[in-house]
Amino acid sequence: MILHEIAKDIGITKYNDIPEAMHTYYPIPTNREKELCNIALIERLQQKFDFFRDYYEAVRKSWEALEQDEKRKAWVDAAALFMLDHDYEDVVRIPVPKPDGTLAGDLLSLFIHLPSIEKAYEDYMKRGFSAEFAMSYMKRYYGSLKHVSEKVVGRPALNGVYYRWLCLYTKTRMFDTHGFNFELHRFQEAYILRNKVNGQIVPCSVNQMLHRSGLPLGCAGAEDPKDAVAASFQETECAYFGHPAEEHVFSLEKKQYSKAEWELAMQPGDFTIVVHIANSSDISPENFRAAMESAKQIAKERYCDLAPKMLSTHSWLLCPELENMLRPDAKILSFARSFIRFPMSNASGKSIFGFVFPAGSHLRPLEELPEDTSLMRALKTHYLSGGYLLDYNGVIAL
Repeated sequence: MILHEIAKDIGITKYNDIPEAMHTYYPIPTNREKELCNIALIERLQQKFDFFRDYYEAVRKSWEALEQDEKRKAWVDAAALFMLDHDYEDVVRIPVPKPDGTLAGDLLSLFIHLPSIEKAYEDYMKRGFSAEFAMSYMKRYYGSLKHVSEKVVGRPALNGVYYRWLCLYTKTRMFDTHGFNFELHRFQEAYILRNKVNGQIVPCSVNQMLHRSGLPLGCAGAEDPKDAVAASFQETECAYFGHPAEEHVFSLEKKQYSKAEWELAMQPGDFTIVVHIANSSDISPENFRAAMESAKQIAKERYCDLAPKMLSTHSWLLCPELENMLRPDAKILSFARSFIRFPMSNASGKSIFGFVFPAGSHLRPLEELPEDTSLMRALKTHYLSGGYLLDYNGVIAL
């Protein structure tokens, strides 16, 4: 049976997205069977890291059931070996089935990670992190398992969203400092030009359709294709040509930047340090500056092989509309102004639901949104008047 058929049979709907190289791991090469997940590995991870904590017995029972399920076991084994051998950009593409209410299925995506855990721990220390920090990253797996089990599914389980999040730790692409998560990420969102004299940063659109407003076509409120412009970026011997971000939207006019004055500071495919903002993150100017300086130093010392070019993020916190809703000295605005901002493709305008408003608010009529804070009241008024709060990209030069 080929891997596509196994994937389809175990409930994977995107089986055509299986990375091509993964097919070489089925059937499993005999000389690699000792690298697969087994009960001894599960016991060792629990003893070494207290990895599963109070979910240990549930994980054991799930594994015992999985061992009796030939197709699911074949998928986990092939995916686990692929995980061991490949980089983050490849392993994050492995499709995983949704938790299905069975012992063998609910924790399937967790077992793909397990044969790589001890290597991830060692790899963090090889990058220069202390054993204490490496151990703290091992706790992210339990945290994800606990969240999905208690807040999402209601029984011991791990879903595709958290399978992909944990890939960042399994492949040591994530580190934490000053209350922020920082990810080493292949940037795809723009071409970034930098003035050689004054350091000015200018993001230029990737090849995409631009709405007449300057937003990427398809963003909330920018769906009408009338007068849309096909943006592109070109480089010649003497100049760069692109659609720059001006006043937080892209120019519909292509502009020229002489190579005598401008350089290409970052392009799609280069690494950047992405800052992830949790609800608990302290975004005060002092803490964020300290976090940036720490992240830059960590990246310089421990991720020199990836050579990140800039610090970046994408978030509703960067939306320029907030300038009209908050006090000028608001922490959110100070945080947003730290970045050179430009529009994000396919921004739905729904990110605030679940962050500012309670989870599930996007399913309620706008009139029923709570007004517990000044931000809630301002956003509710904004949406009732037909506006949106879009996610924006932002970059900061290292």
